[in-house]
Parts: sequence; C-alpha cells; structure tokens
Amino acid sequence: MKALRQTVAENPSGTGCMRETAHLKIAVPQLAVHSFSKAIEIPVSLRDQPLDAWQTSARLTALLSRFGIRVLGDLHGRKVVDFAWEKNCGPKTLYELDLLARRAQFQNGKASCSHGGWANAARSADAAGSEAAVAEMQEDAGTFVIPESVRHLSFDELPLTTRLANVARSISARTLGDLNGRNTFELLQYKSCGWCTISEIQQLIERAVSGEFDVGQIEEATAATELLSLLEQGLTKLPLRDRQFVLARIGGEMGSARNPRGDRLCLSYAEIGRPYGLTRARVHMVFANTLVTLRKTWGPRVPRLLEVIKWRCLSMICPLTSQLLEKWIDSRAACSGSRATRDHFTSFRLSMEAHVRLIAAMDKSIPCWLEINHEPRRIDDSAGQFDLALAHVVREAGGHITVAQAYRQLSHPGGREYRRPRIENFLRMLLSVDFTVIEFKDPQFPIVRLRASNGENLRAQIRSDQPSAPGKTSPEVIPFFSAKRIFREHAAVGPC
Repeated sequence: MKALRQTVAENPSGTGCMRETAHLKIAVPQLAVHSFSKAIEIPVSLRDQPLDAWQTSARLTALLSRFGIRVLGDLHGRKVVDFAWEKNCGPKTLYELDLLARRAQFQNGKASCSHGGWANAARSADAAGSEAAVAEMQEDAGTFVIPESVRHLSFDELPLTTRLANVARSISARTLGDLNGRNTFELLQYKSCGWCTISEIQQLIERAVSGEFDVGQIEEATAATELLSLLEQGLTKLPLRDRQFVLARIGGEMGSARNPRGDRLCLSYAEIGRPYGLTRARVHMVFANTLVTLRKTWGPRVPRLLEVIKWRCLSMICPLTSQLLEKWIDSRAACSGSRATRDHFTSFRLSMEAHVRLIAAMDKSIPCWLEINHEPRRIDDSAGQFDLALAHVVREAGGHITVAQAYRQLSHPGGREYRRPRIENFLRMLLSVDFTVIEFKDPQFPIVRLRASNGENLRAQIRSDQPSAPGKTSPEVIPFFSAKRIFREHAAVGPC
C-alpha cells in the first residue's frame, strides 16, 4: 500500500494510473480493479441523499468527512484512486467506496438489473452458461450471481479452505446457491473474510460453471477410468509432504508411466513419520485429512464415482481387485476404437495395485481385496462355521462354484428369524476360509474351489451320509445364518 501511495503522489498522470492499477491488483481481486481509475457516476436522483442513509463503515465515513463529502453528489466525478494516498485508507476501504458507487447505480436501475430485472439477468446468465456471462454479472454491482444449474452444490462436498468454510457457517450458507445475490461488501464485514476469501468464492463459482463439479455425465462404463484419472490429478494438487505420505502408505510411485514393478512397499505410519520426526498418530491424522481433501478436490464427483464402483462390485458379488480394475479400464479402451483414447486409458502413473489400496483407504465400505493369494486366517468359531458352510456348498456343487452362486446358496432362509447376510460382510469373510480357495481367472466371476490338501479334513468335519438336495445347505450349518448368529462378522472381520 505504501508503494501505491508513492506512485500516486509522484505521478498522478495516466502512466501513474497504470502503475497504481498494477499495485491494486496485488491488494484486491479483479472484480473491483476495473473501475478504480474511472470517474464515479452518481445518478441525479440520488445526489442529494446523505451518506448516513447508506450505512457506510466508520472508517469510510471518517475518510469522506475529511474531504467534506456529506451527500452522494459530492462523489460525482471523483475517482476511487484519488483517496488511495489518504491516511487509514486501505484496500478494503477503497473497495467499500467502489461498492458504494455501484450500489447507487444499482438502486437507480442503471446497473441493468433492478427488482425483477436482476432475476431476469440471472436467468439469462444461467441460460448462457458461460464464465464470461457470470463474470460480467458479478462486475455489475459487486454481487455474486450463481447460475441455477450449480446452486445445488453443497459446501460439504466442495474444496473449501478453512477460512471460507468458517465464513459460510457465519452466514448460514449450506449450498453454493445461498451465495446468490450476496453483496461482496456484505461478506467483507464478517470476521476472517478478506480479499483472498472473495477471490476463492469467485474461483469456486468459475469452476462450478465450467463443469468441474458436474456429476450428471457419470457413466458406469467409464466410472473406473474417470475415478483413477481424477485421483491422480488430485494427488498432483496436494502439498508435497501430504502427497508423499499418501504414496508411501499405498506403495505408489508417480515418477513415470504405470509400472507395477516400480511400486514401493506399503509403509506403516511410524515408518513414514520417522524421517520427518513425526509420531505415528500425527502421520495418521495428516493422512486422514489428506484423503478428505482428495475426496473434495473435484466436488461431489469422486464420492459419486466411488459409489458407482461400490455398487458395481456388490451387484456382481465380486471384490474389487487390481485385475478387475484393469479389466474395466482395458475393456472401455477396447470399445473406444481410438488409439488416442486407449493410450489415455493406459497412461496412469500409479499401478492398479496402488489404486486399489487408495480406493480402499478412501472408502472402507468398498470390498477391496489387496491380496488375492492370501494366507487363510482363522479368527473365531463363527469364521470356522462359515468356512464349513461354504465348503459344504462347494462340495455339493461338484468342487467349484462362483462366488455369486455361493452367496445365493448360503442366503436361503433357515428359520423365522433368518436375515440375509450383507454382501460386503460375505466377501470379507471369504478372506478367512481354509477349506476353499478363491480363483480369479475371470476377475468379474471369481470361483470358489475346494483345497485339495483339505479334502480328508473336510469329510471328517461335515457329515454327509444323507446328501442334501441340490441348492440347499446341510442342517449342521444352517443355524450359522440365523438372526442371532448371522456372521458375528462385525467381531470376526472388523467394521464395515
């Protein structure tokens, strides 16, 4: 500001105006700079109105009183930059003065919108759907105009700084549409709302209008490709340390094109924090906060894409593996028919294994299998009963059966208190089986087979003197799926 005052004092000519405008661009957003060097025009009908009726701040009132300005008409013909050198006149005061002139024109109807006209102009900006139209509307009276198509966006899903989130709570704004018609000067009166916050709101509106937060174009066929692309772009926008924490945790490497051999080992929180002198708890907190930021980088798009991936897996009763993720991407690339499109789909810098780990960390409700050839782990009696029940179903089916068919076989009602097991829990329980093994020759249709080494042990534990009817489970294992004992999965394999 000191440099600006020196510039105005030394050179009040046209060249000085150019220099002072450059200094003002550093202090205030582009919304106000364009009119600071223009002459103020006060409508004739408002020139006799006293300034007290316009509810100006104490600092602006004191500034204008030193110039002998008592009514709006005394501002006519002056410039905002004429007051820049005055004591106690900072960027905020200059911007308030500029908005005072805009409000006068707005009330007189010269700002192209008044009463119903403003609403019509907002609708026209929404119909145009262009960033230029929105910017032009915002410049008319220093008021934010939110197109109808993006007003539904919730602040909880948008990438906001802590400061803007606090301002939104202060004005009880929950969606982007709650800012529609808000005056910039009105927001500046709130605590912690300065020029950076105003600029952030403008950028948020521009990103929303350009379609960065649009979820209407999400398709199931391209959901996997779009999700992986957005996640990698979001990782590049993170601070360096936070990005390194995430990559170390998921064992990923973004230095080159996709190369599974280039993956690193997945480090624990303690191992990640040791070079930085950070505790395990601190690294865990940073990692969790970074995942929240990554989810919100593209507004609601990443959460919606995660939901599509989840329900696609649940509908097929199939866990998400690196092979399945790669098959979804390659199948879409093959269907595109374009070499450029195929190259784009195969240009991910993270391996599919790292992406599965990242997806599993971002949404724990998605049934992700990070390891296919896992070692069977017996947890408790309920897991053992599930193992026997599944083995009996596979044996009845001739030694092999798809995971989806096994789930349907085990989901037959077994009593009045019967409750169908959740697919997520069923897939998690498959990680504890000992008598069977899961094969992924086709990632979309994994097969359950009996372990050859456990055949004698299985016959010793399952009484099969009288074979059950096809498609039914033996009476010894039915009680495991009752309402009181259904899975005890929560305790056995952890929360969903």
